[in-house]
Amino acid sequence: MVLRKAKDRLRARSNFSIAEIDYQDLWQRAKLAAVTVGADNAVLERVAQEFVREAENILGDLLIDCKVSFIEP
Repeated sequence: MVLRKAKDRLRARSNFSIAEIDYQDLWQRAKLAAVTVGADNAVLERVAQEFVREAENILGDLLIDCKVSFIEP
């Protein structure tokens, strides 16, 4: 329930697709991936930072680790 609410709030506040990618068989742990695309790296960096801040605000102490990666075509 906590995970679904967090995913819904993050989706509502950003233009990211969010999916649970690991630990589906455990109720006390989850791993999420969030993805967005864009043509301008500076804009992508800014929205990624905003997304991380929002995730920290929503999840608080439940958020253990966060990694941001950019893939160049």
